[in-house]
Amino acid sequence: MNHYNDLWCEKYRPKTISEIVLSEDSKEHLKNISDDIPHLLFYGKAGTGKTTTAKVLINDVLKCQYLYINASDESGIDTIRNKVITFAQTRSFDGQKKVILLDECDGLSGSAMRILRNVMEEYSSSTRFILTANYFNKIIEPIRSRCVIFNLKPNLKGSLQRCIDILNAEKIEYKESLQDLASFVKDRYPDMRRMVNDLQKCSITGKLFLETLDLSESFSQILMKKLYSKENVLELRKFVIDSESEFDSDYQKLYKSLFDSIYGSNIGEIKKKTLLLELGEYTYRDNFVADHEINFFCFILSAETIIKA
Repeated sequence: MNHYNDLWCEKYRPKTISEIVLSEDSKEHLKNISDDIPHLLFYGKAGTGKTTTAKVLINDVLKCQYLYINASDESGIDTIRNKVITFAQTRSFDGQKKVILLDECDGLSGSAMRILRNVMEEYSSSTRFILTANYFNKIIEPIRSRCVIFNLKPNLKGSLQRCIDILNAEKIEYKESLQDLASFVKDRYPDMRRMVNDLQKCSITGKLFLETLDLSESFSQILMKKLYSKENVLELRKFVIDSESEFDSDYQKLYKSLFDSIYGSNIGEIKKKTLLLELGEYTYRDNFVADHEINFFCFILSAETIIKA
């Protein structure tokens, strides 16, 4: 049996609210949403099911006319003027409220967001907005205040059970790897998409074989070697940007992996302690900054100064 005939992340994409792996609190709120929904904002890390949840809500619960826009691809003010406003102005086919799904709306330009807040207000009698975002802090406050906000994060136990259900459905042998599977899920949590994609990759033979080497860990080791070898630090920024797929653009995970790499390194004790403290500071800042890549590069600059001292 060829286990690459279908992409599991698509094959097992939830079609109803009950199928989505969410916290019980979030699932309960979404189940009770009626036709007259408020504006909604779903935020959270990549792969946690924001877009899937929005589409399930539209297709399974509301069953309404809707417009989908990927705001990271169409981020300018013309998108709001030409597509959003035009759709909001028209009558729905069935007289119900319409929905505009702005996916990755944290990618909208500042001017587009400022117009959007007025559009959300002006056409609220006929149109509702469902917004998704990876970075909550990039959404301006006037838009946040107009939405009911959900921090979508799958349940860890439910994530493990979803993986087991998929393995059973695909008839993959995994019983001997059950304990490792729990670690596999925890390591990739909360990114459900990555869990399922990696699970498929590790099941190609029909038997689950979990790789012990984490890509983000190996990348962090390469990065630290480049720092220790005193390469031009300005060139490291391009290296990190070009390699974001290696750590799934998850800078928090990269910070954690770097912490382990530095902790296990052979540099002097004083430098090691200073680097770890600095890393902890930038990991904390990562929760609040507008641009995670810039924040990480600032850590690299700081780390270079410590290493060269």
